[in-house]
Amino acid sequence: MEYGQSKRFLDGLADWEAGRPAGGPVEHNLPRVRRLLTELGNPERSFRSIIVGGTNGKGTTASYLAHLLKTQGRRVGLYTSPHLHSIRERIQVDGIPIEREIWAEGVTHLHGLSSGFENAGYGQFTKFEALTALSALLFKRDEVEFGVFEVGLGGRYDATNAWDSDVSILTSVQLDHTEILGNTLEAIARDKLQITRPGRPLFTPQDHEDPVPDLIVSLCGEKDVPVVWVDPTAAYADAPDWVSRNRGLAVEVARHLVGATDIEQADRTYQWPGRCEVASEEPLVILDGAHNPAAAAALVEHLRKQSASWRFVVGVTKGHQEEGVLTQLAAIADEFLITTSDHPRSLDSHSLLTAVPDGVNAKIIGSGSEFLRRVLSESTDIPTCVTGSLHLVAKAREVLGLVEEREGISEDVLLESLRCLEMAADRVGLSLQAASDDGNVIRVEGSGSPLYFMRNKHPFNDYVSARLAEDKAYQYELFLNAGIPVPYTMKLFNPYADERFSRYQDHVSVADMVYEIESQMSYPLVVKRNQGSFAQGIYLEHNRKGLNERLELLFRHSGYLNNILICQSFVVGREYRAVVSGREVLLVYEKQGPLIAEAGGDLNPLHRPGGKAVKAEEPELLKSFGKAAQSIAEVLNLGFYAIDAIASVGGLFILEVNPNPVCYFYNNTNGRADFVRIYGRLLRQFAMESAASRDVTLELDDQ
Repeated sequence: MEYGQSKRFLDGLADWEAGRPAGGPVEHNLPRVRRLLTELGNPERSFRSIIVGGTNGKGTTASYLAHLLKTQGRRVGLYTSPHLHSIRERIQVDGIPIEREIWAEGVTHLHGLSSGFENAGYGQFTKFEALTALSALLFKRDEVEFGVFEVGLGGRYDATNAWDSDVSILTSVQLDHTEILGNTLEAIARDKLQITRPGRPLFTPQDHEDPVPDLIVSLCGEKDVPVVWVDPTAAYADAPDWVSRNRGLAVEVARHLVGATDIEQADRTYQWPGRCEVASEEPLVILDGAHNPAAAAALVEHLRKQSASWRFVVGVTKGHQEEGVLTQLAAIADEFLITTSDHPRSLDSHSLLTAVPDGVNAKIIGSGSEFLRRVLSESTDIPTCVTGSLHLVAKAREVLGLVEEREGISEDVLLESLRCLEMAADRVGLSLQAASDDGNVIRVEGSGSPLYFMRNKHPFNDYVSARLAEDKAYQYELFLNAGIPVPYTMKLFNPYADERFSRYQDHVSVADMVYEIESQMSYPLVVKRNQGSFAQGIYLEHNRKGLNERLELLFRHSGYLNNILICQSFVVGREYRAVVSGREVLLVYEKQGPLIAEAGGDLNPLHRPGGKAVKAEEPELLKSFGKAAQSIAEVLNLGFYAIDAIASVGGLFILEVNPNPVCYFYNNTNGRADFVRIYGRLLRQFAMESAASRDVTLELDDQ
């Protein structure tokens, strides 16, 4: 299955995080996971495991430990939850999330096991259980030496506890998930301590609240578990308290596992997004996913070191003690700005507003990127902290341009075109209204026939020309025949496709394909799907091994009718986009951003942190794009489209034409004015053409 299909399969499983818990007794959880691991060949036996439990700090401890081991030259797998932007963040090897196609290949194995799995009597496995097993499978594939696993919930029945780990870590014990784990520290600690194993050490801080220390001594003594008590004060002063604690735990575990460790190197290079993350210096914005009172208290202690008064943007998930969280934050709160995240279990803003302590200013700011962007861009003397939920923190990171890689294109990206359209229609005096209940389809009424828009798709293109432009294989063929400069391109048809497609196949195997590619092109080169957008499915390969593996992976897991790939020479130069109507260039901008060279990375600079769209006004460059638009207009009848091109020493090379351009990334840098102007022009032009066409039709009817 493809990556999108793999996501759909996982999303269809029972999922406690999404409010769809599994049925059946919890006693079946671990036997179910063990059976799943057995079906996969027990991949968890191929590496040494470290399991990290606790209430707060599990993710930070696990990630710092994995990073520390990596800096010592060890190959390390890390499994955490939840994620910020992509589910693949949950499974990393040496700090890098698993690639989409490799992920999809692993999920395909799980999908094959799902049929009839419940016949064993334990029920169907859940999404979290599937991800836990998938992490072990992919860690084995990548030959990791250590696998670090963060417990999802509690300990006793958690999927990460289905096998014996070499080391266990208990970070802290606080009241959280009381409806499941119990409403006392003792009950919660008992559940969490079930991650320990006889004869294998437990690392934990010295300063637990009573009665947790005595309980640890008692239970671990009964099970013959050696306890290593870690001093939580041995840390750097500028870090939040919980970072200090977690760093100390990770350092002691690393010393136990591999001996001497280079802590300074690890400190210099360690990052854990969304956890006390400085997202902006001016104005000062800090992002932290503190989701319970204890975490909020620790956050307050850290924030106090920088300012005595803070503005908090807060959204919480149901069941996370919102009153306690707000009470802790209120100690330094100048104002609460209440919102909600995209999570299905997010607490609604009005309910959260009622939990605000007396005497603290608070107001609802709405939900979504538009409200967050407005708040986080305001000039204020009081620093801002976004907290209460990692899902809200993730949205703030997207708004602030801190996202390394998106899971997919969000609704905000596509709907930005409709926001510009609405403003343009108002300016030119045309009536606009929703034509669908979900607001994705808009009808513009003018003097002629209505014009329909569906998110970024528009009515200004000839239908067949737009379809040809969406198919990169046909697009390149048409451009090449017309003498339009494009990178050297080869169309590749899946050698594993069904026999009904045999007339399209030019190669009997991927090896045969790679041989011909190397005879025509040199590395690096680009592999891309013939359909798709937003730089999804585009890969830069640097050698034969990488190219062969990429083609094998893409072809073996392609959809039934998705059999074409394109291999293209890599052109070095500055990347631009021109926004065009017919033969006329309306806007040209450069896509500026950090360079990227690794295989499988997003090659579009605007999709990376720090990327920005800079308007281009060099006369020669504009002239070159003008000539390109004239040539493309001779081939395709497009009323509104974008030309992506590389300006190299050999001139302007057309990478592709996009018949449905989005304005989101440009607007992030430059605001909406330019695209509102462009949409206004198009509306005037095409509304008039529609009216003229109607008048001609009426005249013919009269005759």
